[in-house]
Amino acid sequence: AIRCTLVNCTCECFQPGKINLRTCDQCKHGWVAHALDKLSTQHLYHPTQVEIVQSNVVFDISSLMLYGTQAVPVRLKILLDRLFSVLKQEEVLHILHGLGWTLRDYVRGYILQELFII
Repeated sequence: AIRCTLVNCTCECFQPGKINLRTCDQCKHGWVAHALDKLSTQHLYHPTQVEIVQSNVVFDISSLMLYGTQAVPVRLKILLDRLFSVLKQEEVLHILHGLGWTLRDYVRGYILQELFII
């Protein structure tokens, strides 16, 4: 469960909205306010250390930018590209698929809506 991190909010589990996936149906707060609960705040940064990138951490960070969206701003995409570059392609594909993106859409920078005429 991904609880809301906003002060005085008692929401214990993010429920995607029916109209806007990035808004919680229970508390009406945004996805980022909930997703921050998943990110570790216990890590101390040491400039001389090289940090090992783990796919589950990249998933959490990616979800802040990609979950429920149709496009990713260029500057954020550059940051994600750098994180994805140190993962195996299978891990990147798994992350993107879990967030509703294909590799082709991610490379393009937005989800292409294909219209099917019946």
